[in-house]
Amino acid sequence: MQSFIFLGPPASGKGTQAKDLAEKLGLIYFGTGDFMRAEAKKQSHFGQIFQRVWDEGKGNLVDDDIVLEFVKAKIEEIGQEKGFVFDGFPRTIKQAEFLNQELKHNLTVFNIEVSEDSIVSRSGTRKVCENCGKIFFKAPVDKRNCEVCGGGLIHRQEDTPGVVKKRLEVYNLQTKPLIDHYKSNNALVEIDGEPNIEEVALEIEEKVNERRSNN
Repeated sequence: MQSFIFLGPPASGKGTQAKDLAEKLGLIYFGTGDFMRAEAKKQSHFGQIFQRVWDEGKGNLVDDDIVLEFVKAKIEEIGQEKGFVFDGFPRTIKQAEFLNQELKHNLTVFNIEVSEDSIVSRSGTRKVCENCGKIFFKAPVDKRNCEVCGGGLIHRQEDTPGVVKKRLEVYNLQTKPLIDHYKSNNALVEIDGEPNIEEVALEIEEKVNERRSNN
């Protein structure tokens, strides 16, 4: 069984590409951020913890142990009959080691690379549907509704300049080491995230086919 992980800094487009690949291959999209926001909306035990961290507005990650407990419960709830496409997990070496033990699948890890200038630019114009979670890059200021479900579009707090800067610092400190971790396991595939969404998706699809033909 094959599963995939998408790594990349904030606003790299990894969520969009992860959803696209999951749909193409008939796999389960495991959007950790989407799951967390759903819990926060329900004000569940986990949701209240997540919301407290977000309300601090500092761009910090939720504590590893809490995330691992939450992800373990979600994987058990969903089951492992199908492969996963992970977006937003793992983000630390500890989380990666947990996934290696928990998951009974072969892993391919896509690292989407974009410049810091692109990250800042994309974050400033990005809007998200508060209903279905679809992301709109370069959304016009007057665009207020999602073209997919009609839900309201919001500019997330995590996309404000100060929080983006902090999230980049956290990413460089805690998540970037994952690149070396997966590179040493021969699981890492580098993807140029600067082109448009369609071009990036095509490169990912080509890399998937390459790895399948080599196995």
